[in-house]
Amino acid sequence: MSSADGALWKTRSESSSISDSAPLEPDIGRGLSVIVPTYNEAENVEHVISRIRNVLQGYEYELIVVDDDSPDSTWRIVDLLYGDDDRVRVIRRIDERGLGSAIAFGIARSRFEHCAIIDADLQHPPEVLPRLLVHVEDDVDLVIGSRYAEFGRITGWTTARKLVSKGAVAIAKALLPQTRSIADPLSGFFVINRSLLDGERVDPTGYKFLLEALVRCEPESVREVPYAFEDRKRGESKLSPREYLAFLEHVFSLRRAGKP
Repeated sequence: MSSADGALWKTRSESSSISDSAPLEPDIGRGLSVIVPTYNEAENVEHVISRIRNVLQGYEYELIVVDDDSPDSTWRIVDLLYGDDDRVRVIRRIDERGLGSAIAFGIARSRFEHCAIIDADLQHPPEVLPRLLVHVEDDVDLVIGSRYAEFGRITGWTTARKLVSKGAVAIAKALLPQTRSIADPLSGFFVINRSLLDGERVDPTGYKFLLEALVRCEPESVREVPYAFEDRKRGESKLSPREYLAFLEHVFSLRRAGKP
Protein backbone atom coordinates (compact mmCIF):
# COMPACT_ATOMS: atom_id res chain seq x y z
CA MET A 1 0.00 0.00 0.00
CA SER A 2 1.34 3.41 -0.90
CA SER A 3 0.29 6.93 -0.12
CA ALA A 4 -1.90 6.87 -3.20
CA ASP A 5 -4.06 4.08 -1.79
CA GLY A 6 -6.15 6.33 0.43
CA ALA A 7 -6.46 9.63 2.23
CA LEU A 8 -5.20 8.09 5.45
CA TRP A 9 -1.57 8.04 4.33
CA LYS A 10 -1.31 11.00 1.97
CA THR A 11 1.75 13.10 2.70
CA ARG A 12 0.90 16.61 3.90
CA SER A 13 2.90 19.62 2.80
CA GLU A 14 2.50 21.52 6.06
CA SER A 15 4.63 20.83 9.13
CA SER A 16 3.71 20.83 12.82
CA SER A 17 5.63 21.87 15.89
CA ILE A 18 5.76 19.13 18.54
CA SER A 19 6.61 19.66 22.20
CA ASP A 20 8.01 16.77 24.23
CA SER A 21 7.01 18.34 27.51
CA ALA A 22 3.26 17.79 27.38
CA PRO A 23 0.68 15.42 25.89
CA LEU A 24 -0.80 16.43 22.56
CA GLU A 25 -4.18 16.32 20.94
CA PRO A 26 -4.17 14.10 17.82
CA ASP A 27 -3.67 15.81 14.48
CA ILE A 28 -6.75 16.33 12.31
CA GLY A 29 -4.85 14.55 9.57
CA ARG A 30 -4.62 10.80 10.01
CA GLY A 31 -1.19 9.27 9.83
CA LEU A 32 0.87 6.85 11.92
CA SER A 33 2.94 7.47 15.05
CA VAL A 34 5.40 4.63 15.67
CA ILE A 35 6.34 4.29 19.36
CA VAL A 36 9.59 2.44 20.14
CA PRO A 37 10.28 2.05 23.89
CA THR A 38 13.95 1.37 24.62
CA TYR A 39 16.29 0.49 27.46
CA ASN A 40 19.86 -0.58 26.69
CA GLU A 41 19.19 -1.21 23.00
CA ALA A 42 22.32 0.44 21.60
CA GLU A 43 23.06 -2.65 19.51
CA ASN A 44 19.61 -2.75 17.95
CA VAL A 45 18.17 0.74 17.74
CA GLU A 46 19.84 1.77 14.47
CA HIS A 47 18.69 -1.46 12.81
CA VAL A 48 15.06 -1.13 13.90
CA ILE A 49 14.80 2.55 12.93
CA SER A 50 16.40 1.88 9.54
CA ARG A 51 13.95 -0.94 8.82
CA ILE A 52 10.93 1.09 9.98
CA ARG A 53 11.92 4.04 7.81
CA ASN A 54 12.46 1.74 4.85
CA VAL A 55 9.13 -0.06 5.13
CA LEU A 56 7.15 3.17 5.67
CA GLN A 57 8.49 4.99 2.63
CA GLY A 58 5.53 6.75 1.03
CA TYR A 59 3.53 6.81 4.28
CA GLU A 60 2.90 9.80 6.48
CA TYR A 61 4.44 8.90 9.84
CA GLU A 62 6.54 9.92 12.79
CA LEU A 63 8.82 7.69 14.85
CA ILE A 64 9.15 8.34 18.59
CA VAL A 65 11.85 6.55 20.59
CA VAL A 66 11.09 6.70 24.33
CA ASP A 67 14.29 5.82 26.16
CA ASP A 68 14.48 5.27 29.92
CA ASP A 69 17.90 6.92 30.29
CA SER A 70 19.76 3.84 29.07
CA PRO A 71 23.24 3.39 30.58
CA ASP A 72 24.44 2.31 27.12
CA SER A 73 23.32 5.71 25.74
CA THR A 74 20.68 4.35 23.36
CA TRP A 75 19.08 7.80 23.36
CA ARG A 76 22.35 9.47 22.33
CA ILE A 77 22.81 7.11 19.38
CA VAL A 78 19.35 7.96 18.06
CA ASP A 79 20.00 11.68 18.43
CA LEU A 80 23.36 11.47 16.66
CA LEU A 81 22.17 9.31 13.78
CA TYR A 82 18.73 10.78 13.14
CA GLY A 83 18.86 14.31 14.50
CA ASP A 84 18.45 15.69 10.97
CA ASP A 85 15.28 13.67 10.26
CA ASP A 86 12.26 15.62 11.47
CA ARG A 87 10.18 12.42 11.43
CA VAL A 88 12.35 10.80 14.13
CA ARG A 89 12.33 12.00 17.74
CA VAL A 90 13.95 10.59 20.83
CA ILE A 91 12.63 11.38 24.31
CA ARG A 92 14.96 10.59 27.19
CA ARG A 93 13.07 9.91 30.42
CA ILE A 94 15.21 10.58 33.46
CA ASP A 95 12.91 9.88 36.39
CA GLU A 96 10.56 7.23 35.01
CA ARG A 97 11.00 3.55 34.19
CA GLY A 98 8.89 0.77 32.77
CA LEU A 99 7.70 -0.56 29.44
CA GLY A 100 4.02 0.21 30.00
CA SER A 101 4.61 3.78 31.13
CA ALA A 102 7.05 4.36 28.24
CA ILE A 103 4.36 3.33 25.76
CA ALA A 104 1.77 5.57 27.43
CA PHE A 105 4.31 8.43 27.49
CA GLY A 106 4.99 8.08 23.78
CA ILE A 107 1.33 7.83 22.82
CA ALA A 108 0.51 10.96 24.84
CA ARG A 109 3.14 12.86 22.87
CA SER A 110 2.28 11.46 19.47
CA ARG A 111 0.97 13.53 16.61
CA PHE A 112 -1.36 11.19 14.81
CA GLU A 113 -4.60 9.36 15.48
CA HIS A 114 -3.10 5.87 15.18
CA CYS A 115 -0.07 4.61 17.10
CA ALA A 116 1.99 1.53 16.32
CA ILE A 117 3.87 -0.08 19.22
CA ILE A 118 6.97 -2.06 18.30
CA ASP A 119 9.95 -3.32 20.30
CA ALA A 120 13.49 -2.20 19.49
CA ASP A 121 14.99 -5.69 19.71
CA LEU A 122 13.65 -6.73 16.26
CA GLN A 123 11.53 -9.54 17.65
CA HIS A 124 8.70 -7.62 15.96
CA PRO A 125 9.65 -7.42 12.25
CA PRO A 126 8.96 -3.86 11.02
CA GLU A 127 8.10 -5.31 7.62
CA VAL A 128 4.79 -6.52 9.09
CA LEU A 129 3.61 -2.94 9.75
CA PRO A 130 1.93 -2.45 6.33
CA ARG A 131 -0.14 -5.58 6.93
CA LEU A 132 -1.39 -4.11 10.20
CA LEU A 133 -2.16 -0.80 8.54
CA VAL A 134 -4.46 -2.44 6.00
CA HIS A 135 -6.96 -2.96 8.82
CA VAL A 136 -6.54 0.60 10.09
CA GLU A 137 -8.02 1.67 6.75
CA ASP A 138 -11.17 -0.20 7.85
CA ASP A 139 -11.36 1.94 11.02
CA VAL A 140 -10.49 -0.95 13.31
CA ASP A 141 -9.76 0.27 16.86
CA LEU A 142 -6.99 -2.21 17.65
CA VAL A 143 -4.89 -4.30 15.24
CA ILE A 144 -2.70 -6.91 16.92
CA GLY A 145 0.39 -8.59 15.51
CA SER A 146 -0.30 -12.11 16.70
CA ARG A 147 2.11 -14.95 17.38
CA TYR A 148 -0.70 -17.37 18.14
CA ALA A 149 -3.31 -16.60 15.48
CA GLU A 150 -3.54 -19.10 12.64
CA PHE A 151 -0.31 -18.99 10.57
CA GLY A 152 1.51 -17.05 13.29
CA ARG A 153 4.66 -18.61 14.75
CA ILE A 154 7.65 -18.14 17.03
CA THR A 155 11.18 -18.85 15.86
CA GLY A 156 14.25 -19.42 18.02
CA TRP A 157 12.56 -20.07 21.37
CA THR A 158 13.27 -23.06 23.55
CA THR A 159 10.41 -25.41 24.40
CA ALA A 160 10.48 -24.17 28.01
CA ARG A 161 10.08 -20.54 26.98
CA LYS A 162 7.20 -21.41 24.65
CA LEU A 163 5.45 -23.24 27.49
CA VAL A 164 5.89 -20.27 29.82
CA SER A 165 4.47 -17.92 27.20
CA LYS A 166 1.46 -20.11 26.47
CA GLY A 167 0.93 -20.55 30.20
CA ALA A 168 0.84 -16.77 30.63
CA VAL A 169 -1.71 -16.46 27.82
CA ALA A 170 -3.83 -19.16 29.49
CA ILE A 171 -3.71 -17.29 32.82
CA ALA A 172 -4.76 -14.03 31.17
CA LYS A 173 -7.69 -15.69 29.41
CA ALA A 174 -8.80 -17.53 32.53
CA LEU A 175 -8.87 -14.40 34.68
CA LEU A 176 -9.76 -11.69 32.15
CA PRO A 177 -12.91 -12.46 30.12
CA GLN A 178 -12.21 -9.52 27.78
CA THR A 179 -9.19 -11.39 26.38
CA ARG A 180 -10.78 -14.75 25.65
CA SER A 181 -11.56 -14.07 22.02
CA ILE A 182 -7.97 -12.90 21.37
CA ALA A 183 -5.35 -15.46 20.33
CA ASP A 184 -2.44 -13.34 21.56
CA PRO A 185 -3.57 -10.91 24.27
CA LEU A 186 0.04 -10.53 25.47
CA SER A 187 1.41 -9.26 22.18
CA GLY A 188 3.67 -6.23 22.36
CA PHE A 189 3.20 -5.46 18.67
CA PHE A 190 0.01 -3.62 17.74
CA VAL A 191 -1.61 -0.51 16.25
CA ILE A 192 -4.14 1.34 18.41
CA ASN A 193 -6.49 4.23 17.82
CA ARG A 194 -5.36 6.68 20.48
CA SER A 195 -8.92 7.93 20.96
CA LEU A 196 -9.43 4.78 23.05
CA LEU A 197 -7.00 6.13 25.64
CA ASP A 198 -7.93 9.02 27.87
CA GLY A 199 -5.23 8.75 30.55
CA GLU A 200 -7.73 7.92 33.27
CA ARG A 201 -8.68 4.41 32.30
CA VAL A 202 -5.22 3.08 31.43
CA ASP A 203 -2.70 2.35 34.17
CA PRO A 204 0.70 3.31 32.73
CA THR A 205 2.51 1.11 35.25
CA GLY A 206 0.96 -1.97 33.66
CA TYR A 207 3.45 -4.58 32.45
CA LYS A 208 1.50 -5.54 29.31
CA PHE A 209 -0.01 -2.47 27.70
CA LEU A 210 -2.22 -4.48 25.35
CA LEU A 211 -3.95 -6.10 28.33
CA GLU A 212 -4.69 -2.62 29.65
CA ALA A 213 -6.27 -1.63 26.35
CA LEU A 214 -8.35 -4.81 26.03
CA VAL A 215 -9.69 -4.73 29.60
CA ARG A 216 -10.03 -1.04 30.42
CA CYS A 217 -10.76 0.52 27.03
CA GLU A 218 -13.16 -2.08 25.60
CA PRO A 219 -12.34 -1.58 21.89
CA GLU A 220 -15.32 -2.12 19.63
CA SER A 221 -13.31 -3.72 16.86
CA VAL A 222 -10.15 -5.86 17.10
CA ARG A 223 -8.25 -7.68 14.36
CA GLU A 224 -5.29 -10.03 14.64
CA VAL A 225 -2.63 -10.35 11.97
CA PRO A 226 -0.37 -13.42 12.17
CA TYR A 227 3.38 -12.90 11.96
CA ALA A 228 6.62 -14.74 12.73
CA PHE A 229 8.04 -13.60 16.07
CA GLU A 230 11.83 -13.67 15.92
CA ASP A 231 14.15 -14.26 18.85
CA ARG A 232 16.47 -11.46 19.91
CA LYS A 233 19.73 -11.46 17.94
CA ARG A 234 21.63 -8.71 19.80
CA GLY A 235 21.69 -7.50 23.38
CA GLU A 236 20.22 -9.11 26.47
CA SER A 237 16.63 -10.09 27.16
CA LYS A 238 14.76 -8.06 29.79
CA LEU A 239 12.76 -11.10 30.97
CA SER A 240 13.42 -12.23 34.52
CA PRO A 241 11.52 -13.92 37.37
CA ARG A 242 10.67 -10.43 38.62
CA GLU A 243 9.00 -9.64 35.27
CA TYR A 244 6.87 -12.78 35.48
CA LEU A 245 5.79 -11.81 38.99
CA ALA A 246 4.94 -8.31 37.71
CA PHE A 247 2.81 -9.92 35.00
CA LEU A 248 0.81 -11.90 37.58
CA GLU A 249 0.31 -8.82 39.72
CA HIS A 250 -0.85 -6.92 36.65
CA VAL A 251 -3.39 -9.59 35.69
CA PHE A 252 -4.90 -9.67 39.17
CA SER A 253 -4.99 -5.87 39.24
CA LEU A 254 -6.89 -5.84 35.95
CA ARG A 255 -9.27 -8.51 37.18
CA ARG A 256 -10.16 -6.34 40.16
CA ALA A 257 -10.57 -3.30 37.93
CA GLY A 258 -12.46 -5.01 35.10
CA LYS A 259 -16.22 -4.87 34.70
CA PRO A 260 -18.25 -8.06 35.35
